[in-house]
Amino acid sequence: MTIDGREGLEREEGLVWSVEEAYDRAWCSGDLNALMKCLSHDAVLVNPRGRVAVGHDAIRQALGSFLAGEAKGSRHRSTLDRIMFIRPDVAIVDGHASISLPESEHVLEHPFTDVLVRDDEDHWVIAQVRAYQFEAGA
Repeated sequence: MTIDGREGLEREEGLVWSVEEAYDRAWCSGDLNALMKCLSHDAVLVNPRGRVAVGHDAIRQALGSFLAGEAKGSRHRSTLDRIMFIRPDVAIVDGHASISLPESEHVLEHPFTDVLVRDDEDHWVIAQVRAYQFEAGA
């Protein structure tokens, strides 16, 4: 697979962006199954507190606990700073995430780097989530 020309690049950037949007929508609706569909089966998640979860089962447990507890009813919004294609089937995404907690003016913000890959069905999925520590004042 190759990314041909500017149109091809814009199309692939749009597909990568749509995965990030799907992640945000799933988070905001509390839909853990939809959230997991955004991730590869062997994904690695490093949260802003430095905790690591590897694979669907561990990530489902970590995200499920967070969304059912401290982040219940929270809103997640990703802002992408850049998308770089390392290969036609590997994209690096740098951005910032904001997590708005319910009934609070407090917003948790952190930068992140995601690595997206094409899965066996040729869909983009997140293989690595590297959420950096919450920014000062968060």
